[in-house]
Amino acid sequence: MKQRDPVFGRPLVAASLSVLLVACAPDDNTSSPTPEQRHSPAQSEAVAPLSDTDAAVIALSDTEADSARDRVMRQVNLEPIDGLSVDLWASEKLLADPVAISVDYQGRVWAAVTNRSNNSEFDIRRYPDWEHSSMTWTSVEDRRAFLKQELAPENSEQNAWLDDRNNDGSRDWRDLAVVKEEVILLQDTSGDGRANESRRFLKDFHSEVTDVLGGIYYHNELDELFLGVAPNAWRVKDTDGDLRADTKQAISDGFAVHVGFSGHGMSGVTLGPDGRIYYGIGDIGANITDVDGNEYAHPNRGVIVRSEPDGSNFEVFAHGVRNTHEFTFDKYGNLITVDNDGDHEGEYERVVYLIDGSDTGWRTNWQLGKYKDPKNNTYKVWMDEDYFKPRFEDQSAHILPPIAPYHAGPTGMVYNPGTALSERWNNHFFVVEFVGSAARSGINAFTLEPKGASFELASDQNIFRGVQATGLDFGPDGSLFMSDWIEGWGINGKGRIWKMDVTEGVDQAQRDNTQALLEANFAELGANELVEHLSHPDMRVRQRAQLALAARDDQASLLEVAQNSDHQLARIHALWGIGQLTRQDSSRAAVLLPLLSDTDPEVRAQVAKVLGDVAFADARPDLLPLLTDDSARVQFFAAQALGRIGNPQDQSAVIAMLEANDDEDVYLRQAGAIALARMGDAETLGNLETHASEAVRIAAVVALKRLQSPELARFLDDASEFVVTNAARGISDDHYVDAALPALAELLATTEFTNEPLLRRLINANLYVGGDASVERLLGFAQRDDIDGVLRAEALHTLSVWPESSAFDRVTGRHRGVVSHPSEQASEPLMALSAELLQDRSPEVRAATASALAMLGIEGASDALAATLKDDASPMVRAAALEALFTLDYPDMGQAALTATNDADTDVRMAALALLPKLDLPTEEVVELHRVLLNNGSLPEQQAAYRSLANVDHASAHALLGESLAALRSGELPAAVQLDVIEAAQATGNETLIAELEAYEASKNRNKPLEVYREALEGGDPNAGMNLFRYSNSAQCIRCHMVGHRGARVGPELTAIGDQLSRRQLLEALVDPGARVPAGHGRVSVTLDNGQTVSGFFEAESQDSMTIVDGEERIEVAKAEVVSTEYSGSGMPPMGQLLNRSQLRDIVAYLVTLPTEEEAEGH
Repeated sequence: MKQRDPVFGRPLVAASLSVLLVACAPDDNTSSPTPEQRHSPAQSEAVAPLSDTDAAVIALSDTEADSARDRVMRQVNLEPIDGLSVDLWASEKLLADPVAISVDYQGRVWAAVTNRSNNSEFDIRRYPDWEHSSMTWTSVEDRRAFLKQELAPENSEQNAWLDDRNNDGSRDWRDLAVVKEEVILLQDTSGDGRANESRRFLKDFHSEVTDVLGGIYYHNELDELFLGVAPNAWRVKDTDGDLRADTKQAISDGFAVHVGFSGHGMSGVTLGPDGRIYYGIGDIGANITDVDGNEYAHPNRGVIVRSEPDGSNFEVFAHGVRNTHEFTFDKYGNLITVDNDGDHEGEYERVVYLIDGSDTGWRTNWQLGKYKDPKNNTYKVWMDEDYFKPRFEDQSAHILPPIAPYHAGPTGMVYNPGTALSERWNNHFFVVEFVGSAARSGINAFTLEPKGASFELASDQNIFRGVQATGLDFGPDGSLFMSDWIEGWGINGKGRIWKMDVTEGVDQAQRDNTQALLEANFAELGANELVEHLSHPDMRVRQRAQLALAARDDQASLLEVAQNSDHQLARIHALWGIGQLTRQDSSRAAVLLPLLSDTDPEVRAQVAKVLGDVAFADARPDLLPLLTDDSARVQFFAAQALGRIGNPQDQSAVIAMLEANDDEDVYLRQAGAIALARMGDAETLGNLETHASEAVRIAAVVALKRLQSPELARFLDDASEFVVTNAARGISDDHYVDAALPALAELLATTEFTNEPLLRRLINANLYVGGDASVERLLGFAQRDDIDGVLRAEALHTLSVWPESSAFDRVTGRHRGVVSHPSEQASEPLMALSAELLQDRSPEVRAATASALAMLGIEGASDALAATLKDDASPMVRAAALEALFTLDYPDMGQAALTATNDADTDVRMAALALLPKLDLPTEEVVELHRVLLNNGSLPEQQAAYRSLANVDHASAHALLGESLAALRSGELPAAVQLDVIEAAQATGNETLIAELEAYEASKNRNKPLEVYREALEGGDPNAGMNLFRYSNSAQCIRCHMVGHRGARVGPELTAIGDQLSRRQLLEALVDPGARVPAGHGRVSVTLDNGQTVSGFFEAESQDSMTIVDGEERIEVAKAEVVSTEYSGSGMPPMGQLLNRSQLRDIVAYLVTLPTEEEAEGH
């Protein structure tokens, strides 16, 4: 066997790492990569030298640093809990826009700084027209090709929104390859406890597909940086000691497949307890190539991966995450994180314990893709099937559920290494709450308690507010460092670093000892000293000793500790050190076999994990008994180890474990299912269809889903609805199991089960299978009177797109391409049943029938639809019948529409009105009808009349709109229809009307947002506004605001906002959020009538006064004495950038209604 470096997985060579990197760098590669260059993993490159300007060092005197500190401390309202203090370590004079930090063992701070965020990378919410294309991509190269086409030089004029950053006169994709990311090194050179120097270590990463530099880790033993900036993970080295990066090597490639939510890129770079580098990416996805050329496709989900520092031994550790910005390891090596939510109403962030091979269920297509497609539906698996919740009965079996809900905006995260802060904070996880506003942001701390093979939340508390932190890391002195974004969501050219520490209970001698050991050169220590340090109370010191012993190939010392130490954590680190050695030569793992029978269950579990990591096959006989161990945690790691070894002969033992567990511990189910999948014997798994234990059958289904095996079809006949539903998920979710799809489709005709997740998948399968039998099944299902009308209507909607479907799956939203079947397959059978279906008891079924008849072009149904329009009791059905008649070119359509304008229901009348301009009716008659409605109709009808009038291309229609424009300019037009007139005139394209509009808009003061958007004050639709507030991907109001029991407590609570603010104040808050910040949510500066200025945190407000906190001082200012007021600190972007005026008007209309009875009760 080829001998490899015991720590880093490279062939052993005499040259040092720095020499190796320099030698690998191409001699002629002395400049930044060209925009089109793709960086291949394992290829070293020279880093472009910094310009004189970029290389400048910022050095402050101690006086300057102290002055900057004092100024900031007066401005910022810091709110640590009792027993904690927060002090400024580095001011904005030294850095800007830090995303993440890594504090090295010398106390220096390495900051990942972004310049590209939201200017050279994109947020899909600002580019909604790209959404469909983005969801079709499966690789970074797909994204690159799209950007080059969409932002081609010949499209420069239409891309005027893009800055011409390279000054070539063209706004194109090459302008995305200009702005660079940075690493800034900050240090305290004078030793006074405050940073006084910053220097740019690196300025690089700027291709057209480069994302944000979101992850950074300084490896103290290698003196190297590891960075996450999609599409690559990098290792960067200063080879000559000048504190400037010289070489870089991509250790993986292929991250950031989609344009999705900004901030969901690569992050969380850290050193694992096993000596491997871990990092992740959010749900913009990855299609990864490692240094050995292996590929790992996860384009629609976030992943956490790991490898040796040189990129070898690469693995996808966990997948199905949305955006686990950072994660950390506890003292036993468990990977704990908090995943961000999907910004849906009723959803929440989640504490998760991620395991090797886990799938926590998130997919990008749960949020983007099908939901705007008129040929599709709004069913959302993540929310409608409660994937985000902790475990509950009948929850989808293939996902690893979270431990508990958690707070909004998780970003930076660390675990107390053992001697930091004080004993009170041992075993705590610390998580940033980043919510766009410093006043509401801060840090939370929680602990976990073991529960079976997993954990439960034991304690949780907010410990600090007042800083909008991003990254966290503990310094060698035991204090907690945090980088500060300061305010808002976008880059702002400012940043700080703070330190948190305790004010009581400090074991200073212990902390000094830890700091001295972290600063020491462990390469100079003897083996006995290193062994002693394996028992140190701080896990950083223990890991340093572990890494040093592994680097020396000192297995004997490590084994002695593992076998004989009376210190549990020393033994565990020794085991991890041996694990590093065994990953280079697996035969060395044999020495660990006796420890599988150790009296300490944690030791047994850790040994099993180490043996599993290297798939040590000789361990099988010793691992098998552990599947019945008294400890669930031992069982868990034994199952994981046997799965990684992958011998199918061990299936029966894993199955016995699953049967004994009886599905009680979901982590044992997951470990067993993952193991069975890795053993890969699908036929044996299929034979488990007859097993008496439902727990075994469900684990078999989960394993077969992972294998994408047709054997899943055998479980569709199971007596358990839970098993059948999960078999359906296995066949139809993610990639289709094509061979099993017909069986899934056939089940629609025979199943007695009625749960929605199953039935939707059965309906959908028939669309993709096609054929006469599928049509028959769909129609038969639509006639069942024991099924909810919504689901029966879905069967008819599925038939309606039979000739040409949506490109997105009707259940999962995954892009599958358009499916086409012969139209007559569906139209003839539907026509035969149309009379019966149009009389169904369910209005949803009747309306869906009318729509399907129209979309399939069944003209013979016109008379029946005309009767439905006249006689049906449901306005929804009558409106659907009217639309259907129009689509079918009903011969008497004009009269039908005119008749419908007299319908008793407003919605039907408005539907008819919208059709009139499209019909062959005398224009004067149509225009006169509009005039009558504008003069006498209800507000909704007047608004609908304006929308309809815009489609009448006739001088008389334009003249009528001109009259309304004149009334608008003279101030005589009612406020509630002003926006409708503007939009109608714009829609005509008529030059005269457009000129009138331009003159009207030019009369506004563009520097006053409230004036620009004044037409949004009146006339909105409260229901539409409620839906925007709750569900809009662009506005994401629910992400930050509470209304009743819905939303998040990030920004001000809005439950009763309609009683508190006028329409004008509400609109101003939307379009000019900085004009006035609510008390408790930002800063204020007031000038008094005596010339004095008072500035600070805006704490409270009454009718007569304002309370402002300036440092330690709380000042009450009488409003009568205030001459002028300036606010700052709102984290909300101006909504005019994200929503059009009509949408703003709807949201204002909704907010005015608050509190509604429903919201007040919910609150």
